[in-house]
Amino acid sequence: MDRMAAPMPTTNMTVAEILDRWPGTVSVFQELKTACVGCTMAQFDTMVDVARIYELDLSDIMAALTKSVNDGEREAGRSEAGDSGI
Repeated sequence: MDRMAAPMPTTNMTVAEILDRWPGTVSVFQELKTACVGCTMAQFDTMVDVARIYELDLSDIMAALTKSVNDGEREAGRSEAGDSGI
């Protein structure tokens, strides 16, 4: 499957692929205290690499990324529908 067609981030996607496709995930990398955002290795390092380098649980990273993407899509849906959420 084409990685850019993936509906959610996957473990074999690079940091750059995820940030390009889902910019809202920046906060996940920041909350995890990684230096991924803006790093020159972001175009090469996958989520597996990030977990190994930062000694983080891969499933926790992926859960946080998936939640961020889902939350962002819900926000976008409300914006497109003109729902202010109030």
